[in-house]
Amino acid sequence: MPRVRKTRADAPALPADAVRLAEAAEVVGLSAERLRQLSREGRFEIERGHASLTAVIGGVIAALRERAQKDTKTASLSRAQDARAALLAARTQRRREQLVARADANQALDELGRRAIAALHRAPVQAVAEPLRAAVRAEAADAERKIGKAVREAKAALASGDFSRIAPDE
Repeated sequence: MPRVRKTRADAPALPADAVRLAEAAEVVGLSAERLRQLSREGRFEIERGHASLTAVIGGVIAALRERAQKDTKTASLSRAQDARAALLAARTQRRREQLVARADANQALDELGRRAIAALHRAPVQAVAEPLRAAVRAEAADAERKIGKAVREAKAALASGDFSRIAPDE
């Protein structure tokens, strides 16, 4: 089942491979304005400045193929357009693999956080002397908050590519 992201309860869900229009333009080697034109032609949908990368690439490829069929062109132009379409398809595949890898990493981080918190909950707090029990519970609650924060920071670092905040101190 594909993952979906939501920003607000009343906002439509974005596809898992949704990227900003500027990022999509960079991937396909066209301007954001050209992508807006293709969207107005019905090639793909833009939602809140984001579009499915797969849909954008498919729309660009379809537009290139349609233009190639309409134009009387030389063999070299045809080869160049075919090469560009193949390049876009390869980029799409690489991007899809990156998205899947990031989703897998996010799931692994969530699972690691859940397991660490579960281990905290299994600690035998009742075995601790009564005067220290409240302090142990407070430490466990603080550790649980820190684990949650670490998971969120690691996922943000994966998304942005900036690992400086989670790098170990030297």
